[in-house]
Amino acid sequence: MEELKTYKSLNGPKALPFIGSAFDIDVPRLHQQIEGWEREFGGIFKLKLLGVKLIVISNPELIQKILKLRPKEFQRASKMNRIIREQGIHGLFNAEQQDWEKHRSIITKGLDVKHQKQFFPELKEITTRLLKKWEKDAAEGNEVDIQQDFLRYTVDITTSIAFGIKMNTIEEEGGVIQDHLEKIFPMLFSRINKPIPFYKIIRSKKDKQFDHALREIHLFIDEIIQKGKKRIEENPHLKLEPGNVLEAILVAAETMEGFGDEEVKGNLLTLLMAGEDTTAHTLAWSITELVQNPSAIKALQAEADEVLGENQLFQEYEDHNRLKYTEAVANETMRLKPVAPIVLNEPTENIEVDGYLFEKGHRLVMQTRIGALKDEYFTDASQFNPDRWIAASRCPMHNTDAFMPFGAGPRFCPGRNLALLEMKMILSMLFKNFNVEMISSEGAIEEILAFTMLSTPYRVKLTKR
Repeated sequence: MEELKTYKSLNGPKALPFIGSAFDIDVPRLHQQIEGWEREFGGIFKLKLLGVKLIVISNPELIQKILKLRPKEFQRASKMNRIIREQGIHGLFNAEQQDWEKHRSIITKGLDVKHQKQFFPELKEITTRLLKKWEKDAAEGNEVDIQQDFLRYTVDITTSIAFGIKMNTIEEEGGVIQDHLEKIFPMLFSRINKPIPFYKIIRSKKDKQFDHALREIHLFIDEIIQKGKKRIEENPHLKLEPGNVLEAILVAAETMEGFGDEEVKGNLLTLLMAGEDTTAHTLAWSITELVQNPSAIKALQAEADEVLGENQLFQEYEDHNRLKYTEAVANETMRLKPVAPIVLNEPTENIEVDGYLFEKGHRLVMQTRIGALKDEYFTDASQFNPDRWIAASRCPMHNTDAFMPFGAGPRFCPGRNLALLEMKMILSMLFKNFNVEMISSEGAIEEILAFTMLSTPYRVKLTKR
């Protein structure tokens, strides 16, 4: 019988006594560092940081097996959970075991197709608002911070579909909730990766800004909860047929044991932050890829012209199923630029997977993008080629096990369908109505890891087609 591979038997970068590789880690580019180490040490290797044992995994087959063993045998890193909960956030993202199952059942009901269809008129209204802004920018020849537009658009979507609250951050100038949100994920990620929590003793300017942003978001969520409770009180039928995620959570909180105010607020905070960040950054990355591939833009525009006809955006919910190439653009963007390229887990007990022994106390750093960039999983993997998602025969190697932008296993992201709906709505509207020119130097756009993987700032110019 072959001997199990252990942490001790793994290779990895050279490490100093106790300190380990702490001085070598570049947190904003950790995902890229791992890609470099993977070429040297293979699909699984070890790191040591101030006495903490880290196992880095990039092999897609092994990652898939581990993620399928969640939430029982593996869970999110305990340090991540602790730091998130310190901010008053306890929801679907960081819940575990039976706790997670309760959260999951409630959230998925509020994000199902039925609720998306009910919400579709509101989605059209919000998309039209962004269209009008872009028409004004095009007419005036403005340089457009399209990343900020995407972030504000997704805030308006999330607050409407999840909370039943109509917002208009697209047309507001400064002081909006999105300005506070953008400070949250980077600071959480920074604290998760700090070996010593000095921020608990010495408060920097960024810490104080983070504290202020978090207070404002908590106040915002508290107000939303009170409005939701009032709606349910005035409309008792909502107890049987909640109209959105907020109402579903509030109804569940009245009857479900162990689901109180903390869980209500935690899930709303999670939805607001995750719903805004991930979709917006994927849309921003799609622009950086498309402007380098004119043939893809032509195909995208041809499909939009056919499906939308004389309309500026698609008019019926079912129309999104006809936007095959647009969805392929979204998938190809997520393959090359996944906004969550690193997943942090740890075993709940000593466990063997694929000949490796993972011990309780080990921390697993799973880099999910590496497989998707290898030719053994995707033909010409370094190339942006949306066609690979439409006609597999054109790309003999097309292994979707190496494609994990929404995770895998039981904790697969429940917001996937809504995210794709938003992306198809925006991309088809944008390229049906405008030509997009990159103003910033494409070579200057870099990947920055700050919980999610975002691009450095860039600007575009829009002209009417």
